[in-house]
Amino acid sequence: MRDTIPELGIITDEVAPEVEEALATAMDWGLRRFELREGRTGRFPAFTPGEVRAVEAARAAGAQITAVSPGLFKGVVSDKARLRRELDDVLPRAIELARRFEVPVLIAFGFQRYRGELPSGRMRAMQAFERAARQVAEAGMVLALENEPDFWIDRPAEAAAMLDEIGHPALRLNWDPANLHWGGQVPTRADFLAVRPYLAGVHVKDYYPARPEAPWLPVGEGTTPWDEILPWLVHETDLPHLTIETHCTPLRVCSERALANLRRLLAACIRGEVARDPEDGR
Repeated sequence: MRDTIPELGIITDEVAPEVEEALATAMDWGLRRFELREGRTGRFPAFTPGEVRAVEAARAAGAQITAVSPGLFKGVVSDKARLRRELDDVLPRAIELARRFEVPVLIAFGFQRYRGELPSGRMRAMQAFERAARQVAEAGMVLALENEPDFWIDRPAEAAAMLDEIGHPALRLNWDPANLHWGGQVPTRADFLAVRPYLAGVHVKDYYPARPEAPWLPVGEGTTPWDEILPWLVHETDLPHLTIETHCTPLRVCSERALANLRRLLAACIRGEVARDPEDGR
């Protein structure tokens, strides 16, 4: 059991739409770990030369880019034109810019899964994941698939089983417990144990079902059981960082509040003030 908390990071566009402003603001808050997703005019790797320079300047000042998220595999796997474009164009460009920033993790999603889809859809999704993982691995990175409701990567046990079946060492998970909660399943210890061997990162936000039109709040203010999840992540993984994904506005105010709440929750966790289930479940 470690006695220090993981480093905290944030997705830049959760602080401000402008990459330079987001980096400067978050670094003023004491953060040095960042995930890159949206720029002012497009999603990574479609950053402007000015945005690229801003990232390089932040890195020179001590920032680390922990992950990039080009938005791959958010469509259906049967859309062959989109899949070809993502694998043959977007992914190589994302890898190229990620290597420039010395990024260890590239985040993708798990393809929308529609009701009644044939088993062949699962096989095509697995083939796409493996092909992308091979490309990412050649660049010395890992591919982390993020869970979304009604995607092939969704519920922890099924997602872990798929990754185990594919068996590529560079294929991991970027776990978002609040997304799981949003999809109708309150995250449990069994869910954590299912994803633990594959964790490359965790997104931290909070689900608030009483407001379905805007169901997100800064962590610690919604209903996702972070008081249970955080001790598992702190004491039972070697994750070097956790990444805040605020998802509510006003961005700067809510992100700063999420950071303060998460620091408080983690400090309590280290002090042993958050109860932890002693049952390992293995």
